[in-house]
Amino acid sequence: MEIGNANSLAESLMLYKACHQLIPEYKLIFSSAKGPYPGFQSNKKFTYGASIRSLFNEENVLVMDPQTLEEMYSLKGSSTFKIDYSIALDNQALSYLQSYISGRKNDHKSDLEEVFKFVVSKNIRVDSLPYEIENLDNLNNIENFPKVYDKIYGYEFLKAFDHRRFELTGELGTNISKGALLINTDNHFNALISSSKDEGFRMGVKERYNQIYTYLLMMSIIQIKSPSRSLKNKLLDMLGFANDRVGKILVRELILASEFFAKGTNFRFFNKIHRKSKNLWSALNGMTWDLFHYRSLEQAVTFDMDNDERYFFPGILTYDKGFIEVMEMTPLKAVAFSTEKNIPILFYNQDVVSKITAQIPEVYSFYTDLYSAKKIKEREELRESFKHDLKTLISELELELSNVAGVPL
Repeated sequence: MEIGNANSLAESLMLYKACHQLIPEYKLIFSSAKGPYPGFQSNKKFTYGASIRSLFNEENVLVMDPQTLEEMYSLKGSSTFKIDYSIALDNQALSYLQSYISGRKNDHKSDLEEVFKFVVSKNIRVDSLPYEIENLDNLNNIENFPKVYDKIYGYEFLKAFDHRRFELTGELGTNISKGALLINTDNHFNALISSSKDEGFRMGVKERYNQIYTYLLMMSIIQIKSPSRSLKNKLLDMLGFANDRVGKILVRELILASEFFAKGTNFRFFNKIHRKSKNLWSALNGMTWDLFHYRSLEQAVTFDMDNDERYFFPGILTYDKGFIEVMEMTPLKAVAFSTEKNIPILFYNQDVVSKITAQIPEVYSFYTDLYSAKKIKEREELRESFKHDLKTLISELELELSNVAGVPL
């Protein structure tokens, strides 16, 4: 924590050098104006609003781990290592790209062609995991199979894209036969079907989704029920709910809550969360998936790719301007993780406590108390007790939100 919260990169590096032998299993990644380049434009904006975002604001990173440190301070004086990276495609992004491949280039006017040309560049790698996770439930119904298969075909097309032909003629094609492309799609789709039947995997996805969804439901209830209420009381209600009902403190979601309570629907991410909103439930579902995918990026940083790569650097492509704004306002300063546990420890690029509490003394005191040993133990006991049933809690919150917003479930 001292290394991640140090005032400068130089101070962090000095601290790490001094004590790295005490934490040999840990790796740290810092956002940095100088340092290794992760291999793609990690924060690229396209002309009409689409964006590729990483976890950090800077284009470069500084990494700290025993092997890199040893190489840096050896006679060689530098460290060279392999990395892996990819740009994740959310539901909307993959749908747009697949429509372009299918010849429906006018389905999305704006910057689809610009995005496509970037995504199929030789040095770019993409993955379809956000789309796949978001569509797990659709695989419960065989009627949805053709639509999902179509998107997986588009992704496999991108993986096997013939860059040379595109550069010479502008034609879209693959460097494998149509038969081979269909076999790859079949294999990918069958693996997806298998994953959808993995109850442990599905439960893990649902647990993370539900935690975020409960937060968004409660934020919506607090704001819609009494928008003119004081920011202090809104924040105290939200923090009490996080501790007493969810049993988990989600920092980014609390930052968003503070912003929403202060700005209301002027905060773009929440612009459909208001009374009589026809899009209330679909918006909340989409917002939950957005934040779910953002947390997945944080988790992905900890992945061991098993191919001699020392680090993995993920990004995400999205057309959702509200989500882009969220990512821009909550970038990370650093991520630390244990290679044995793969649990990311996040350091935000801002004063989180001030942002969440709006520097209101009563809220500040309440929030800091949530990190006392007593409160941490209380949350652990709640999560492990039979009373901790997020599914029931969600049903209660949905009903309350339906009533205060005047929108049927």
